[in-house]
Amino acid sequence: MKYVQSKKIFSILFILTAFSLVSLNAAAVDFTTAEKEKLKAGKTIKKRLATSGQKGFFGGSGYTLIDAPADVVWQAIKDWGAYDKMFSATSSVKEVAQKGNTSLIHYEMGYKMISLEYYMEAKFDKANYTMTFTLVESKPHDIDMAKGYWKLFPQPGNRTLVAYVVSAKVPMGVVNLLNDDMNQMVERNLIGAPNDVKKWLASAAGRKYFTRTARK
Repeated sequence: MKYVQSKKIFSILFILTAFSLVSLNAAAVDFTTAEKEKLKAGKTIKKRLATSGQKGFFGGSGYTLIDAPADVVWQAIKDWGAYDKMFSATSSVKEVAQKGNTSLIHYEMGYKMISLEYYMEAKFDKANYTMTFTLVESKPHDIDMAKGYWKLFPQPGNRTLVAYVVSAKVPMGVVNLLNDDMNQMVERNLIGAPNDVKKWLASAAGRKYFTRTARK
């Protein structure tokens, strides 16, 4: 560690994983009427876990509706080389090994006065548009724990409902360097990842994924 600076949507019932520090607990997640309206209006829903923000733990889920087919969104979330542009505080993300449907990914994150480095194992299930990821503890890591997944739900009209579930724990030595505003920023950025993908796909740089899909 270095110290530097649609209609169908209303009928969907998710079975998502709520992550705690010690276990995985299945939880059914449905949208309230207000949340459905928020999605229709192009907003991102963020659901934090009750313990998020405490003692270095951050966790929750984010959902957004993207005007792009699932194949397009799938390409974006697998484009490791674009992560430093897609997600805030991300310095570098590289695939360093790949075997079958599993990849070893090296991450470098940077916040004010802090930089973090670690490796994640990512597993892909293209048939179900699901990517799971877990911290590789046998590799160097500046965080204590991280796990989660992306899940894409194709919608009518070539749209995609994106669900993102994540939990992470950073050492208290790092937490003590962050003020309350920065802790809240870390939490917002972590859970708000689907909105970052949405903005990236709406940008000029995001057009390449649409072109690739059209050529298939």
